[in-house]
Amino acid sequence: FPNVGKLMNGIRNIKYVDLEPDTLEVLSLCCESMPVFNNLKSLRIKSDKKRGWQAMPVLLRNCPRLDILVLERYNGLLHHVTDKCGDACDCYFREDKGLSLESCPVTMLEIQGFLGTMKEMALIKHFLDNFECLKEMEIFVEEDEPTELRVPEVAMLIPQMIEVYNSLSSCNVQLLVSDYLSKKWAAKGRL
Repeated sequence: FPNVGKLMNGIRNIKYVDLEPDTLEVLSLCCESMPVFNNLKSLRIKSDKKRGWQAMPVLLRNCPRLDILVLERYNGLLHHVTDKCGDACDCYFREDKGLSLESCPVTMLEIQGFLGTMKEMALIKHFLDNFECLKEMEIFVEEDEPTELRVPEVAMLIPQMIEVYNSLSSCNVQLLVSDYLSKKWAAKGRL
C-alpha cells in the first residue's frame, strides 16, 4: 500500500480530518509508516461495528496537538472487535490498555449516535479513565434508530451513570438529547 503512505505524508500538515470506517481500517495496514500530524487539531472518526479500530492507537499517538475527537456512528459507537484493536478500546484485557489515550492531548470528546448500550457505557468509562487531558465530553443520543433508552430501566440508569462519571472525573460529561426526541419521549413518559 505505498499509495496510502504517500497520501498520509501528503496530508500530514492539515488541521481537520474526517475518516470513514473503511479508511480507518485501511490505515491499519500502514500503521508502522504513519506520519506525525503536528497540526491536526480536530479528528472525526465514523465508527462501524463491521470495521475495526486497529489504526486508532497509532493515529492518536501521532497527533500531538489533537484537541477535539469526534466519534460518529454508522452502527453504534462500537467497532469490530479483533485481537489487534490496540489499546484505544477496552475490548480485551491487556497491560497497555489505554496507553495511546493517556498520551493524547484531547480535551473535547464528542460521541454522536449514542444508543445507550452497556458496551458503549463501558467504552465511555474507558475514555474517561484514560484520556488524561479530557475536560469535556458530549454524548448525543441517536434520533433515528431505536435505542436502549426506550427501555424505562435503561432510561433511568444511563443518566445516573453519567452523574457518577461526573462525580468521579474532572471531565464535564453531558448526555444530550435533541428537542424533538426530548418532546417525543416526554409525551410517552420517558427520560
